[in-house]
Amino acid sequence: MMKKTIATLLIIFVTGCSAMQKKANGSHFNFGSNNNSEASVWLEEIIVDGNWSAPATGTLGCGGGNINGAPAIGSVPKNTPAPKDTIYLEWYAWREMSRMKAVVDLPGRDVIYPLLLNPPWPKNKYNINKSYFIIDFRPDHKVWIKLADTSSPSSQDEVMILAEGQGVKTDDVVTRYSHFEEGENYKLDCTAHRKRIEELGGYTNSLEVYDRWYPGAPQNKELGHE
Repeated sequence: MMKKTIATLLIIFVTGCSAMQKKANGSHFNFGSNNNSEASVWLEEIIVDGNWSAPATGTLGCGGGNINGAPAIGSVPKNTPAPKDTIYLEWYAWREMSRMKAVVDLPGRDVIYPLLLNPPWPKNKYNINKSYFIIDFRPDHKVWIKLADTSSPSSQDEVMILAEGQGVKTDDVVTRYSHFEEGENYKLDCTAHRKRIEELGGYTNSLEVYDRWYPGAPQNKELGHE
């Protein structure tokens, strides 16, 4: 009888401790997206862990603003579970006039949850610990999933790469953009577009890419500047 009582108490204790453990959720993060690829893209879908759809979809032009940040941002309900395993993406790539898809494998909750619960950057002026997951489209249809302090990180210490994926073409027949016009709705050459802005005396931001991976990444990943 005594052994059974002790065992019951242990179960209650362990269950209670598990219930008390803080879980990372929508109160700890926002979502964002940015386009640093060769041409305009339309981000159609972001599905997290096969369970819920994230915001920050829509048209993404040839960069602009902070290239390490996210001009398109969105929030999620507070009870939304934090991303941990995969992010599935679908987007329309104007350069290929084709729909692309990618499954990006995340480093898991053991890496992501501590970063969200105890961010490596200080609380903002509103005393809120809320980080940004950023979908960053790179050249050659690569995609970075980043975590940042704000939607406009100003130093390498305010953003890190969590994962990288590779987009592939789908066989979908896409007609929803047939009425879009080049120059008005999309651009096919982002490099030429940026040069043209500079020639006209317009302002373009720094092209320095903050490319450090998360602490403890396999083989201490570091990608060179592009």
